Amino acid sequence: MADTHTLPSRALIIGGGIAGPTLALLLQRAGISAQVFEAYPGPATIGGGFQIAPNGMRVLERIGLAHAVAAAGVPSSEFVFRNRHGRIVGRIDISSAGQGITLLRSAFHRILLEETAGRGVSIAYGKRLRAIESLRNTIVAHFDDGSTATGDVLVASDGVHSSARAILLPNHAAARYTGFLGVGGFAESPDAAPRDPADAHRLNFTMGARLLFGYALVSAQPARWGWWTHLPQARELSRQELMAMPDAEIRAAVAEAFRGCHAPIDALVASIGPIMRTAIYDVPSLPTWHVGRAMLVGDAAHAMSPAGGQGASLALEDAMVVSEYLTRGRPIEAAFADAESLLRPRAERMVKQAADNDRRQLNEMGTVGQWMRDRLFPVFTPLMARELLRQYGALRDFSTAGAAA
Repeated sequence: MADTHTLPSRALIIGGGIAGPTLALLLQRAGISAQVFEAYPGPATIGGGFQIAPNGMRVLERIGLAHAVAAAGVPSSEFVFRNRHGRIVGRIDISSAGQGITLLRSAFHRILLEETAGRGVSIAYGKRLRAIESLRNTIVAHFDDGSTATGDVLVASDGVHSSARAILLPNHAAARYTGFLGVGGFAESPDAAPRDPADAHRLNFTMGARLLFGYALVSAQPARWGWWTHLPQARELSRQELMAMPDAEIRAAVAEAFRGCHAPIDALVASIGPIMRTAIYDVPSLPTWHVGRAMLVGDAAHAMSPAGGQGASLALEDAMVVSEYLTRGRPIEAAFADAESLLRPRAERMVKQAADNDRRQLNEMGTVGQWMRDRLFPVFTPLMARELLRQYGALRDFSTAGAAA
């Protein structure tokens, strides 16, 4: 049994996205006070759709949110890959690993923040981290507004462009631009619904001559379909340049990339709603995730392209593992080292895999190439399935043991 006298009494958590509030809830259950500091002026209310994979849902079960998340989204138990004509060339059934849920990112944040508020976990907004001061037995966070906060530990989950990473590891401050833009949108029109009702419980992918187009049902009531793709963009655009791109220009680029592809791709892309867009960055490998009493988790430590499909779920797992080690009574630096040694190899492998998934889209295939791909793809699907299920089950025993304790 852990010596409670060695447990940290107060944790400072930088970042109010996914990992931060989750970690605060987990620490609170162990009797450790945690306060979350978020740079943005208020809670996130925008964003696209995404999937919480089975490994992420297991973490949500630990904090009592799995049911609410499942109710807000749509169960998705299968990955389906089609060629441009709509013929299914590969399937991956993930149901043996547990249930995945596809939902709106804004709906997920609402559920998570309602839970933190209900449990009395404080989230301070408008707190952009400026400096970290390490003292003998404490750590101090300094914010741009001149305020400070003192704790026993600091865990930073402040995203791909992490201020904490820039402070702790200044030679690795900048994330790597991948050369792609992530674009997508939502459609509620009946014309955008696929013909096959089973598609509502799938993550659907269509392989074009060059790029991959994805779509899924992200909300059942009202029925809302989300779609997404990655567009190559060699020159890194500023945020101002990216936001200034007309929706019509992006729609035209996507429509051209998937011209002649099966329904409902045209209807999804033509949907009236605004086009979401973001430059895609990743964080391939850092020399360390922890320095003294401070540690990086989530995208701050290992951001990956959405092509990996595991960003949110890995952030949830980071929170679970870090909270578990911090409550075992080990010295803080040893606890952080143990957590990193468990999490890091898998995360870095998945960052690389996501980047490889994007890079494969840079080579355009002609008619013959697509014909060959369609016939070879079923051969490789079992290998893809094995790797995916391995990712989902990697920390199953750890999370079960932690929940039982």
